[in-house]
Amino acid sequence: MAGRKTNQWLTHFNSIMIYKFNNKVIDSESFKLWSDDSEIPVEPKVFNLIVYLIEHADKVVSRDELLDQVWQGRVVSDTSINNSIKSARKVLGDDGTKQHIIKTIHSRGYQFVAKLNTDTVTNPSISIKTESNRNQLLPVIGIVGAVLILLYLGFRDQPNHANSKATTTTPEVDHSIDNTEVKNETALTTQQLIAVLPFANNKPDKDTDYLGFALANQIISDLTHLEEYAIRPAGSIRKYVNQVIDAIAVGKELDVNFVISGNYLLENNIVRLNVEMIEVNNNQLVWRETMQVNYSDTFNLQDMVAQQVAKALDVGFRDNYLNQQFRDIPNSALAYEYYLRGISYPQSNEGHKLAVEMLQKSIELDPEYAPSYAHLGFHRRLLEQHGRIVPTGMKTGEWYYLNALKLNPLQLDALSNLSALYVETNRMEDALLVTRKMLKINPNDANSHFALGYIFRYAGMLDEAIEEMETALSISPNNTRFRSIISTYVSAGRYQDALDKVYLDPGDYGTGYSGIIAFNQEQYDLAGKLFNQVLSIDENGIWGLISKVYLAYMIDDKELGLKTLAKMVESDITDAENMYYFADFYALFKEKEPCLMWLEKAVNTGYFNYPHISKNDAFSFVQNDKRYIAALKLAKEKHDAFRTKFL
Repeated sequence: MAGRKTNQWLTHFNSIMIYKFNNKVIDSESFKLWSDDSEIPVEPKVFNLIVYLIEHADKVVSRDELLDQVWQGRVVSDTSINNSIKSARKVLGDDGTKQHIIKTIHSRGYQFVAKLNTDTVTNPSISIKTESNRNQLLPVIGIVGAVLILLYLGFRDQPNHANSKATTTTPEVDHSIDNTEVKNETALTTQQLIAVLPFANNKPDKDTDYLGFALANQIISDLTHLEEYAIRPAGSIRKYVNQVIDAIAVGKELDVNFVISGNYLLENNIVRLNVEMIEVNNNQLVWRETMQVNYSDTFNLQDMVAQQVAKALDVGFRDNYLNQQFRDIPNSALAYEYYLRGISYPQSNEGHKLAVEMLQKSIELDPEYAPSYAHLGFHRRLLEQHGRIVPTGMKTGEWYYLNALKLNPLQLDALSNLSALYVETNRMEDALLVTRKMLKINPNDANSHFALGYIFRYAGMLDEAIEEMETALSISPNNTRFRSIISTYVSAGRYQDALDKVYLDPGDYGTGYSGIIAFNQEQYDLAGKLFNQVLSIDENGIWGLISKVYLAYMIDDKELGLKTLAKMVESDITDAENMYYFADFYALFKEKEPCLMWLEKAVNTGYFNYPHISKNDAFSFVQNDKRYIAALKLAKEKHDAFRTKFL
């Protein structure tokens, strides 16, 4: 049957069509595509797909029909079809969001929707102007038809190298790196967007409320592997936890095409989840279902929801999702509960401590669940970075990240956290290597783009840093983990942009930076109010200490300022950027020796943000000192070398 149908299509092909639409011309005889007189290379299978859709533009073409007619009934994966559709859209100047030429009809198939020009012809004697001034087509229909059939039969059996399944490779965290241009790996694909909102607890209870965010987070993790769609990360939705929300309004706020929301009930050891997906722009219900599992099988809910979403959108998953070898599947229900509790806590100092406690219990019960290691290392590192007490008996953050990657080499949370750790500890090339691997796993991953921006900030490439961080926020709006874009704007002297992002963390971090900006702009009354506000939030935290330093300076109490600085220095902070700020604080009080010592240490430990350092007026009192000149020179050399090597 497949052969007979295909022969019918080939017979129709013998009429030799030249199709024109928009600025494109397709010649079905020579298997060529032109755009504004420039020839565009097209893979044979993709070309055949385009022509078939054009030939049947009067209807929706199902995936089964494409398999039968274009793939000759051969068994291929959904990924191959998805990739071919994606490639077809790309060469035609379309994409999955615009869909101006090839439209996806959910659950039915695809349709060619561009308007063909009225001068589309079947006469094979018509020529088309190209850069090579190719000859007119052969005037003899019979000869052309025979040649065309031979050409088609030859092309159809060629292997489709671009769309064949790629072998999943295991990323290695090594110390080698090449000079491949970073931007080639960070191009953001325009895709339709989905947000998964925290689920409402039908029976609010402090012992079960954690599931609202935790379930959404896990479903997001699965959906990030969808073909053709991008998912708002969990950081974008954390602010909606335990809130009464209007799903459509939130969907518009997050600027997504689809929103997934619902509610759950945990009762009699059964979790019942009511979930639905709505198309935001037209408020149309796409899919709704009620699912229930035993509490011990909660993990299965994320897979069930992900599969239903893929079915409703008629898309498949990327290979790294389908490869079960690299999926994070818990072996203990109780360990998974502790993990879910751990990731649900707010990212405050108290939240970090509670998360550490839960994640340690999770690992004790299930030492083979990679995400627990990745998140435990993250919370442990932030406690250390901000001078908080790290619970006794804990390994280093790097140890936890590397253990997560031994269990799952594609664990993006572990890779993201490892990259940040390497940046802060003078291993910039290792950080860049890790970030590139993240972008290969998922080019649309917000954490990957932000991690790259983090590297660029330490290296003083501020324009590039801002571009990557803004890209991350465009993928994941409102993500509190991206709050340090504020610091990047401040480094670049873009104070208003920094203030515009304070909403990402209106607590001590955002308020503290607002105070620093006011101080730098000599708005001392405002700065004082903001620093005192920080003290009311957390007097003894790192931002409380920073605020005390500035307040001491503003009231000309050098003794209090230096005493406060001594507490900060004694907190064993290892982050090179924080070392730079120690130098900056000592410069306020004209303390030459500690200022130069911390500046040298910062540059040697990996903070060589030369544009920021060189424009800091606080260092004017040491600008003629040999040590300052040497430190500034070293920062510039490292900055220039990094830029030359990696851009």
